[in-house]
Amino acid sequence: MSKHPLRIMIATMVVAYGLLAVTIMMGKTPTLGLDLQGGISVNLQPVKDGKVDDSVSAEQLDQAIGIIRKRVDALGVAEPEVSRQGNTIIVQLPGATDQQQVLDTVGKTAELRFRPVLADVGKVPTGADRKKAEEEVQTLRSELKVPEGVSAAQVATEEQEKQAAANPTPTTVPEATTTTTPPATTTTARTATTADPTAGNGGNRSRLLPAQDDTTTTTAPTTTTTTPTPLNQWGVNAYDSKFAQLYQLEQALATQTTSAEDDKADAEVNLADEDGNVMKLGPTLLTGQAVETASAGIGQDGKWQVNPVFRSGEKGIDLFNKAAALCNSGAAECPGAGGQPGRLAIVLDGEVLSAPTINNPSFERDSISISGSFTEDEAKNLAVALRFGSLPIELKAQQAETVSATLGEDALQAGIIAGAIGLLLVCAYLLFYYRLLGLATVGSLTISASILWVIMCWINATVTLAGVVGIVVSIGISLDSSIVFFETIKEDVRNGAGLRPSVDKAFGSAYSTIVKADMSSLIGAGVLYWLSVGPVRGFAFYLGVATLLDLVSAYFFLRPAALVLARSSQGEHPKRFGIPIDDLSPAARRATTGTTAPDPVAATTGEGA
Repeated sequence: MSKHPLRIMIATMVVAYGLLAVTIMMGKTPTLGLDLQGGISVNLQPVKDGKVDDSVSAEQLDQAIGIIRKRVDALGVAEPEVSRQGNTIIVQLPGATDQQQVLDTVGKTAELRFRPVLADVGKVPTGADRKKAEEEVQTLRSELKVPEGVSAAQVATEEQEKQAAANPTPTTVPEATTTTTPPATTTTARTATTADPTAGNGGNRSRLLPAQDDTTTTTAPTTTTTTPTPLNQWGVNAYDSKFAQLYQLEQALATQTTSAEDDKADAEVNLADEDGNVMKLGPTLLTGQAVETASAGIGQDGKWQVNPVFRSGEKGIDLFNKAAALCNSGAAECPGAGGQPGRLAIVLDGEVLSAPTINNPSFERDSISISGSFTEDEAKNLAVALRFGSLPIELKAQQAETVSATLGEDALQAGIIAGAIGLLLVCAYLLFYYRLLGLATVGSLTISASILWVIMCWINATVTLAGVVGIVVSIGISLDSSIVFFETIKEDVRNGAGLRPSVDKAFGSAYSTIVKADMSSLIGAGVLYWLSVGPVRGFAFYLGVATLLDLVSAYFFLRPAALVLARSSQGEHPKRFGIPIDDLSPAARRATTGTTAPDPVAATTGEGA
């Protein structure tokens, strides 16, 4: 460091300013919080019989926050914040403008529903996969010569009807209309002490998974032994394997999940699991109110499973057994597949959590297990959802506030102006008092500011007015570091050392002091971040990050910059470093002034007479 300070200083500037330039050219900017951008803030509290309920548990509130967070994400609001303060849930949506929509979305009570699985629709392609599927559809339609405006489903339907009319007792069916039953997923049921079997089928995030014994049953598709002549009016060969591929792709692209508004308990719906697998579900057979509790644990096969316990009576286990009997009866309301019983999907707030196969028509209320290929977290999350049965608490908006974009912009502008004025005054003082060393401090601040801007843009941390305050406070910490360094230099000069060697020597002891001082700020910021919520955490976060950057810039810029200045021709003029003549040793003073004036201290004490 002391051998090549100029190289270190230039390298630091290239990295800091280079990253800043790249960030700006890529158009990245920090994400502004509610108080700076404007938006909507809602405070929700649990209520019971119209009164605030203080008896809710932290686990219930956390479950409610998880549900609300998913709803907020669906609103498309950038960087929403959902947090808990005591028993109050605080929802902040920067950029949101429709307060009623927000209240309707975040405040409604969710319901855990058990719906029969009518069919597996398939995975709906999204993003790049959807674009690829659309391109493949166009290619297949061109190869099969399917007319514009005619779907593969229309071709298949007409082909089947005309083949049926032409062949009243057909021995084969068109491949395009052949139905292939998806793999039936079963799970070996846990046996209760009463010898009653239990039901269940778990899933990795509600996906259909192999049974515990890793066996699956698939109904083989009916195949065509001869290829009939196409009879549809368009002359499309519905027996080509490419047609079946086209049919499936068009079905997948046409599939739409049911919107939250249309997700009614008594209606048929199309809902997806977390991985995007869509299922057609029947009307709700029972709700989470039938569940008394649920737990996650290790089964006899060494895998994680979920063990729900239903309530007694007609509003609990009787409802579940009625659904189980339906799914074991082969009825169209809960059809099975491949000789397996039907499945019952567990749905919370429009998302399929799991779709277990119901192995038996009747169960004891405390002898049911849902098993499969769960991870520990997945099993515990499903147990929590079952345990609470629905959004665990009824939430009511106690306060809703709309912050206009203009007000937010004014707050941001006021914060920037206040910070800029304070920074300019402090920099002016440093330049006046420490001269060239003050210039090194200004450079160090720009290095820290550049890296901080890059961090703010790339990690998408929300900047609030409290965060701006934290940044402004950190400026004072950075200036303190410089002052500690400079005063140590002056102290060494007073003790008779030359300016140039003092700069390098002083930094070692000064940096030790700087680290200790900054650690106190880091500890305070860390504790504040851990214990606080909302904007206060933003203050702690930016104070901590800026303090760390102070340590970096002091070591990699402030020190080498001071060394470069001291070793230049300016080092022959201590006054230009804010060091008065009176602070110099007699030898240094004579060398600087070019006089042979006696040492005033020696003259006073009689030394040198």
